[in-house]
Amino acid sequence: AMGWPFVKRRLAAELGADWEKQFKTFPRAATSAAYLGQVHKAVTTQGDVVACKLQYPDMASAVEADLKQLKLILGLFERMDPAFKTKQVHAEISDRLREELDYGREGRALQMFAHMLRDESGVHIPALYEDLSSSRLLTMGWLDGAKLLSFKDKPLKVRNQIAHNMFRAWYVPLYHYGIIHGDPHLGNYTVAPDYSLNLLDFGCVRIFPPSFVGGVNELYNGLRDEDEEQVVHAFRTWGFKNLKKETIEILTIWARFIYGPVLDDRKRLIDETESGMYGRATARKVHFALRDVGGVEVPREFVFMDRAAVGLGSVFLHLKAEINWYELFNEMVSGFNVKDLEKRQKALLPKFGF
Repeated sequence: AMGWPFVKRRLAAELGADWEKQFKTFPRAATSAAYLGQVHKAVTTQGDVVACKLQYPDMASAVEADLKQLKLILGLFERMDPAFKTKQVHAEISDRLREELDYGREGRALQMFAHMLRDESGVHIPALYEDLSSSRLLTMGWLDGAKLLSFKDKPLKVRNQIAHNMFRAWYVPLYHYGIIHGDPHLGNYTVAPDYSLNLLDFGCVRIFPPSFVGGVNELYNGLRDEDEEQVVHAFRTWGFKNLKKETIEILTIWARFIYGPVLDDRKRLIDETESGMYGRATARKVHFALRDVGGVEVPREFVFMDRAAVGLGSVFLHLKAEINWYELFNEMVSGFNVKDLEKRQKALLPKFGF
């Protein structure tokens, strides 16, 4: 954690020498900390409770050093295990991490999500305090909530409501605007007293080409209808290249695992083993099969899409939610059209500086 003397110097650099006059209280100790910065729970002169996220010093150079190490590690991994070619993985992670350094961008993403989710009563986005924010300081309204894992033993109705809200928080932006929150880990949201969701961190936001989102939907339709030609076209739309028949068959195993719950028209757990063992066994099977056929190059768009799907699945597994995922998904994609998505995205992105 940054000590108080450094915090004061950083705040003076971001807000000016008289920064303290803009707060009624600003605690010396951080409330929480993460990879890029720490959060202080402060009160403005107007009496608003806010979260001030202040970036650690020299983070740009630290991130570049980490990315060099990651490249080395991925290179060693690829030499030892040819199942996955990792060039695009590194490129994608690099771009997203560099974007996370810019708190100005994150503030615009926060406002964009507030717009995209404005009709979702089960999701709350904090207000942005632009006059108290900069490229290294992000000040947002404080949202009270409890950690998700504290709801693991609540009644099923409560757990289902939280899972429903999470599903819509992630997939309304994707299917309506081609945008996804790429970091669904437990520290990036809390649950409000009415079981609605507080979405807190917008550093990792992925904007997809509309054609890619069309491929996501096309793959679902191909799996549902057992249309191999449509499945292959979807993989190619995603950016998979030089696909052999064996590779397609292996990728389809993984696709059926990811899409499985939304292909099954009944109330069910996200993983009916209730342990995650099926997911691990499937991943292992796919891994070794890809290695045997010479590996595959993962398209960069796939990285955070897959991460979000697996991350959310893990949350639903923790909650033991029992939902008709088929109904929920099909309600989401009803009337989906790539051209409509293109129009909405073109109207949205310039509005928020993207």
